[in-house]
Amino acid sequence: MSAFIVLLIKNRRKGDDEEWRDPQPLLFRIFKPLVQLFAHYVKSFMGESYTDKISKKIGTAGMTYTFLPEELITLRFIFAFIAGVLAVYIYANFESIEIRLVTTFLPLIGFFYPDIWLNDHIKMRRTRIEKQFPFLMDLLVLSMKSGLNYATSLAQTVESLPKGPVKEEFSKYLRELKAGKNRREALTSLAKRVEVPSISNFVAALNQADESGGEIGDVLQAQAVHQRVNRFNLAEKKANQAPVKLLLPLVMFLFPVLFMIIGFVMAAKAVDSGIAPVWLVSLLGG
Repeated sequence: MSAFIVLLIKNRRKGDDEEWRDPQPLLFRIFKPLVQLFAHYVKSFMGESYTDKISKKIGTAGMTYTFLPEELITLRFIFAFIAGVLAVYIYANFESIEIRLVTTFLPLIGFFYPDIWLNDHIKMRRTRIEKQFPFLMDLLVLSMKSGLNYATSLAQTVESLPKGPVKEEFSKYLRELKAGKNRREALTSLAKRVEVPSISNFVAALNQADESGGEIGDVLQAQAVHQRVNRFNLAEKKANQAPVKLLLPLVMFLFPVLFMIIGFVMAAKAVDSGIAPVWLVSLLGG
């Protein structure tokens, strides 16, 4: 066993230089030593297309510089192993069939938990982008109306934005432009990386303006108005959906308690009036 551990440590992926990483989530930091110990071996079994798929997913979550695709897959197996150990312990110490039946799914839940966590992070990040993007459009239009060109206006707008996913993504876009990509390629890369409808519409409008020779300022102003209208419509839609979403918790939690209170009062009055059945009188201690 000791020789096996020494071999693992010897052949582990060299990861002493961690300066390239962004701050890592707690989920990853806790198991980082184990992840880096086995990630090298997991990577050798991953195909190129599957690695690219996981890399794209990590990039959509804004974690390109947080962890590598093989580290995410390794985390799946670590969680599945821990959940399996927990399932064996529960199975050995509890005789309830229901509990044992539930524990059989623990390893599967553990295996998919990192993906569930990552998908939730992607969903929250896209929601933040949808909220922050209209603010960027307003600042960009104001900068261009003051006489600045598109490139300078966008650079100043991104610099003025509060910290968040919109600032991160457009900072990457500006870095790609400085690295030599043309605007169309950088915009397309931005849309694919984020996969948010408002960003995709923005990119499509700018690319169409480049092709048709239209005025970018007019396109951006129209996009800013469009984004604000969409943001208002989305808020109105969510407000209209709130009563429907509240209906299920009301039915499940509030109404049963209300019916119990009303039923108790009616039963107590029936006992006082002498019209209650014997079983109800004995139940209320009459």
